[in-house]
Amino acid sequence: MRLLFDRDGGEPRRLTDPDLVELYRHPVREDRPWVRSNFVSSLDGSVQGPDGRAGSINTPSDQAVFALHRALADAIVVGATTVRDEGYRAVNLAPWQSELRLAEGLAPFPTLVIISKTARLDPTIAATDPGAGGSVLVVTTSGKTPEELEPLRRAGIEVVDTHTPDVDLAAVLDDLAGRGLPRLLCEGGPRLHRDLLAADLVDEMSLTLAPVVLGGGGLRTTSGEAFAAALDFDLQFALLGDDGALFTNYRRHP
Repeated sequence: MRLLFDRDGGEPRRLTDPDLVELYRHPVREDRPWVRSNFVSSLDGSVQGPDGRAGSINTPSDQAVFALHRALADAIVVGATTVRDEGYRAVNLAPWQSELRLAEGLAPFPTLVIISKTARLDPTIAATDPGAGGSVLVVTTSGKTPEELEPLRRAGIEVVDTHTPDVDLAAVLDDLAGRGLPRLLCEGGPRLHRDLLAADLVDEMSLTLAPVVLGGGGLRTTSGEAFAAALDFDLQFALLGDDGALFTNYRRHP
């Protein structure tokens, strides 16, 4: 992995693993959580491969950075559709990720936080294969009966009812920070990402460009209504993977 550009003045060079940790370590804010989103996209803008999943367009270097993002996050926030489409489970880690979290003073595993209006989720998301994994928390809206939520709770999943018809994302993030989870990683999907951006809750966007062109009508990193005005971000750094993937990191313009 090579550093191509660093807004903080770092010289272009080949990066070591500790260098990557320094670049991707989350800032911690006093007033609210730090939210980073992470997507991989084809050169023509699709975040889905031919099979409809992001995993079919990421490269070995993107898989490594994806794993680093997870190793440095307190919680992974994701929408229910992405959980179903990508086959999410409670997060488990490789030994190097666990060692890094221990060195960084983080909990053994990141919490998987699923935003779901319906809470119609397979309880097996709480299981990992193989080995142990982190906890799972589902945030849902009002109107569910105890019987509807019981299968999730029986599987060890914490269910948070917002008691509102819509999820207040700012309140959710504040609740996570209050639980000691201020470093938040959003892995999608595009609708949740769009809603976080619309609420001005995304501090940092990490976008990998895979060196492929797909055609077709794959989703972008956002899905939904256009914003009233463009949101400005500043390029923080850019990296080049040995497999040709380009890693960009943007921070919200003050």
